[in-house]
Amino acid sequence: MAADLLGMTEALVRASSWMGLVGWAVMLFQADGAHLFPCGMAGLGRRWQPPLRPLSAGDVWPVSEAALGQERAGCGTTGPYPLPAKAGTAAWMVVPLAKRQGVAVALRPGVTGFRPMEQDFLREAVSLLDRYLPAVERTGRTVEPAPRLRQRSAGVFRLDLTDEQVECDEIFARQHALPRPGRYPLTDILCRIPPHDLPRIEEILGELRARPGTFEVSYRITSDGGGIRHLRAHCTSSRTLNGAVLDITGEVTDVTTEAQQIGEREALLREQLRRADRMISLAASAASASGTDELAAAACEALAVFGADALVIVEAHGGRTRVVTTAGYDREHRAALDGLPLSARTPLTDALRNQQAVFTPSHRDLVSAYPHYAATLSRLQRHAWAAVPLPLADATTPAVCMFSFNRTHAFQPSDQPLLIAGAALLGRALERCRSYDAEHERAVHLQRSLLPSHLPQRRGLRLTASYQPAAPQAHAGGDWYDAFPLPDGRIALTIGDVEGHHTEAAALMGRLRTTLRAYAALNPDPATVLAHTNNMLTAENDADPEHALLATCCFIALDPESGRLDCASAAHPGPLVHTPDEAPVPHVSTGLPLGVFSGTSYPTTSLVLPTGSKLLLYTDGFTDTPDTDPEHARERLRHMLAATAHDATAPTLHKVATATLTPLRPQDDSALLLAHLTGPEPPEPGDRSQEAQ
Repeated sequence: MAADLLGMTEALVRASSWMGLVGWAVMLFQADGAHLFPCGMAGLGRRWQPPLRPLSAGDVWPVSEAALGQERAGCGTTGPYPLPAKAGTAAWMVVPLAKRQGVAVALRPGVTGFRPMEQDFLREAVSLLDRYLPAVERTGRTVEPAPRLRQRSAGVFRLDLTDEQVECDEIFARQHALPRPGRYPLTDILCRIPPHDLPRIEEILGELRARPGTFEVSYRITSDGGGIRHLRAHCTSSRTLNGAVLDITGEVTDVTTEAQQIGEREALLREQLRRADRMISLAASAASASGTDELAAAACEALAVFGADALVIVEAHGGRTRVVTTAGYDREHRAALDGLPLSARTPLTDALRNQQAVFTPSHRDLVSAYPHYAATLSRLQRHAWAAVPLPLADATTPAVCMFSFNRTHAFQPSDQPLLIAGAALLGRALERCRSYDAEHERAVHLQRSLLPSHLPQRRGLRLTASYQPAAPQAHAGGDWYDAFPLPDGRIALTIGDVEGHHTEAAALMGRLRTTLRAYAALNPDPATVLAHTNNMLTAENDADPEHALLATCCFIALDPESGRLDCASAAHPGPLVHTPDEAPVPHVSTGLPLGVFSGTSYPTTSLVLPTGSKLLLYTDGFTDTPDTDPEHARERLRHMLAATAHDATAPTLHKVATATLTPLRPQDDSALLLAHLTGPEPPEPGDRSQEAQ
């Protein structure tokens, strides 16, 4: 049982990693029903481990109180059980196990207690642990089988070590696939031993020759049909007067059935541990999912252990079904489940209408319960379904999660409660993910509305922009770009990124874009514009520290006729420059981000670019990506810029964006602004619009 609990606690540690360094201990009642003992631990440093001695249920420690059914949580130097005096501060939570078996303890070193959402997850994880604990009585005693009498036949043998001949009876001969009772060479038996077992058998024979005594030997034999039989021999070797062992006698029992039962129990336990691990992983994914699509994908991955390869979450809306999210379904089959009348007879609508789980193991069961499907079986992609209601706080809008299987699936008694438990996890997370989806949609809409609808055009200058949104499951970002004429006749090019991924970041992005325009109208010097903007944002942050935000920005004042530009940067990547002769350009100096310190000054870098040069401004969505070196990404972007030397149209810029983004569906939004000094020729019509993908 200790090995089983170790695997379970290790699964709990992996599932809890999103909360930090959380360790677990499972303490069960001893046989007396009055003392707790740590039976499984994982992720706990030595100083945080429970003492290896029984703790009385009558003590004042939180584990003792929780063992009697009273959940406990706390944070401080006093732990849930006796700890060393110098252990330090930790957050902990003790949850009682079902049937008064004991307690599960989660502990995280540090001064921050478990938040309510984290406590909900810990309770859910312990409830899943309860399902897989080995069978124990209320007092914690392992259930032992009652004494019983069973007849067993045994084969008798004698091994003469002088000539290595085996004399055996009929049962022994039948056990070892020998034709009849009699005397046989030892090699006739050894040839039946599986090859990888043979070296160990020869070692055992050597030990029996070397020392007398009574021994038990377990070994395997290959039968005539190719199967494996498990045998157990009880044998005695005797020593002669001169100390040599002459013979070995004993009896052999066939234990194949017992070995198979043990193997089946071990396989079942491994499968249960695997399912427990995946269900606990589902609890962790549900607690941290950002949006309904991410929730569905995590659930589909976790429940693959049951054979499910797709799922759909559907709610009732206006007397019909409305698909909330799917995973594993193509567009056609998702559309087929959307807009079904609730009065229709299908597993999905029945579960939604009656709020009862509907399990359909095969096509035959489907047609038996819903005969009208008989003519459409060939069009169905899946072969089994489990439609389970989701428990939601708002009972006026019922919802159902339907798990689908790509082959027939005989739902075992243990499957159904676990699928229902999985649906309960999804139901708790669904409402939070819906709120996130609504927030994300508002932020994306706001961000798009704040980007410029068109870019200014000037003789000798062609401007093109590209905006790449983040993947649907990612947060909305605060990237922006802008271009506008300055009072002195130059063109201002700006690009930046607001810290954070939420509606507030998108709103600040819009304010900064407007602020930059306002200050530039008063003084077009880039460094002065950034200094005033920084003072404004710093004052806002000082007035409301809890909602303080920082931003990066690059501001360029460009004269298309002379090619001169002045550039100032607030911690934003400098622009990439490509000239016709590929001459090196000076490095652009940067200052602090906007919003850190009032009175910050920003250095100015000045350049003169020849006709035909290109200037590319970009945000860090192109360079600061997981598993990508920023310098390598920057060089790749520079190479793509050089490859477009004679083409700076919007489609070309879009190709640059998609070719350099890693992955193609990034977790952060990104923007490009390209300025091409074309010379005195006017820009061609049709190149004035931006590319906003």
